[in-house]
Amino acid sequence: SYERVMVGRLLYNLQHMPRVVGGLTPECTRRGVDLYRKIVKAEVLPTDCLTAEVAKVTENTYRDVNVAFANEIALVCESLNINVHDVRRLVNSLPFDPSNPRKNPYRNMHIPGGGVGGHCLPKDPWLLKHGLDAYGSFEFTPNIIVESRRMNDYMPLHMKELLVEALDERGIELGNAKVCILGLAFLEDSDDTRNTPTVPLYNLLKNECHDVVIHDPHVKEFEGAPLVNDLEAAVKGKDCVLVA
Repeated sequence: SYERVMVGRLLYNLQHMPRVVGGLTPECTRRGVDLYRKIVKAEVLPTDCLTAEVAKVTENTYRDVNVAFANEIALVCESLNINVHDVRRLVNSLPFDPSNPRKNPYRNMHIPGGGVGGHCLPKDPWLLKHGLDAYGSFEFTPNIIVESRRMNDYMPLHMKELLVEALDERGIELGNAKVCILGLAFLEDSDDTRNTPTVPLYNLLKNECHDVVIHDPHVKEFEGAPLVNDLEAAVKGKDCVLVA
């Protein structure tokens, strides 16, 4: 049974999230379900081992694809000089029809941003593709999954492009710029920095800007990037602030 936990909600999710249990044999599955029903207060869903593995990586791939879609729409809106948040609000205003959700499901367009991070989201789409490449019965390229990964990995570079554009409007060259990045953890209200997109953004800027610092009130120590714990000191004298 794969974990369905999040930073800050681990113990709660262990008990209250539905759990998928997949065994190598039906007897293995039955014993696994019996064990988890002693712990989990939510539904325990039996299946086979391979289906459980694919479900695990598909859950995170689904999230990654949805974030990539939001980021792509953000680029569309940017090109058309309209506000993506206005578009998102209007898209998500479509009401959900419980009488026939197949005909009128609600929309849940995600919030675009500077990329995705965490332990699972950046890697699970590639694990799904690897499993397909290694064990699939016919050749097939999951283009949506692959392009979504590329889109999300591109966003730190686009953040740099937006920075250069903003500085140019003020007549400041990138090499002379003093920049503060707000946000280091990959998740809000967390100190978890695993695979955070702030790191590739910082790496793109550190050798090209005059000065780059990072501030995150929840992260006190981090190797490889200069953290300034005081917000006022972090933004003082800076030409631009990037919200990561």
